[in-house]
Amino acid sequence: MSAPTAARELRSVLRRTGSRTPAAAAAVLDGLRRVLPADCAAISRWDPAARRHVTLAASYPAATTAFLDARMHADPLFCAVRAGRVPVRVRDLAPARRRGEIFDSVIGPLGFRDGLTQCLFAADGRYVGMLNASTLDPGQPDDDVVALLDLLADDLGAALDPVPPPVRGGAPGEGGVDGMLVAAGGAVTPLSAAARPELVADGSPLRPWVAAVLAGRPPPPGTLHVLREGRVLAVRLSGGPGWVVVLHEDVAAPFGLTPRELQVLDALSRGRTNPEIGRDLAVGARTVATHVEHVLAKTGCPNRVAAARLATRLGLLTR
Repeated sequence: MSAPTAARELRSVLRRTGSRTPAAAAAVLDGLRRVLPADCAAISRWDPAARRHVTLAASYPAATTAFLDARMHADPLFCAVRAGRVPVRVRDLAPARRRGEIFDSVIGPLGFRDGLTQCLFAADGRYVGMLNASTLDPGQPDDDVVALLDLLADDLGAALDPVPPPVRGGAPGEGGVDGMLVAAGGAVTPLSAAARPELVADGSPLRPWVAAVLAGRPPPPGTLHVLREGRVLAVRLSGGPGWVVVLHEDVAAPFGLTPRELQVLDALSRGRTNPEIGRDLAVGARTVATHVEHVLAKTGCPNRVAAARLATRLGLLTR
């Protein structure tokens, strides 16, 4: 079988089964052998919460796999490859750059003459993992192999992405936006290092919204504003039955409202009276009245009904 034919077959496997589990990754690695002549190879996914790789399938020695998982991401050479977003071979590096732990711990001791690292990305730009391959043959991988791997890059990245195709589209980890994937069984997969799983935990005001989307209701079309521990987070949901992506970022409080005023505004949207708000917040009636006055003044709302409508438009959730 020619390498291009093997690459087409591998693409079909990637689109059908992915490579997120060890068994699926092992099948992909087996398919890659017909595209990429290598003496050792590995497929690793990136864990953004733990900030390390997790190798799913490999033919390297255990010590090398441990290096790939725990330390390779900190090597300056790897950082350059990740930034470049194209497969890089040993021979592509200037001789002066062929140094560091990758060479001292892997390439040199194991006698490899060449090899490559290919960083893999999701459709929205998130880094999701890497492919490593090493050869004893200084002539491999050749230019044709590198070109085929570059063509397979999007499919390899999608196969490692934990976010299913129907709900992809955010970009957690960039510009202050973080996120997580919530599955129907309750499992939460961070998509960025600062993801906040507590936002979707039992007792969170966001939890019923996530549960509704998991059950098949359409996600809210706009942004929700969630008050947690005195901070306001703008939250966007996408997905459908079985999967929900939750993107969140810290934002300034709408209209400069204090956390207590946000709680009062939320209560107004639920039709609570001043005495009921006072009991909910454990404050006196006069204090509630003052908070309501401040809410109306800051938002420019003429009355409680208008304030309630504003809270609904904001998607305000405080309890």
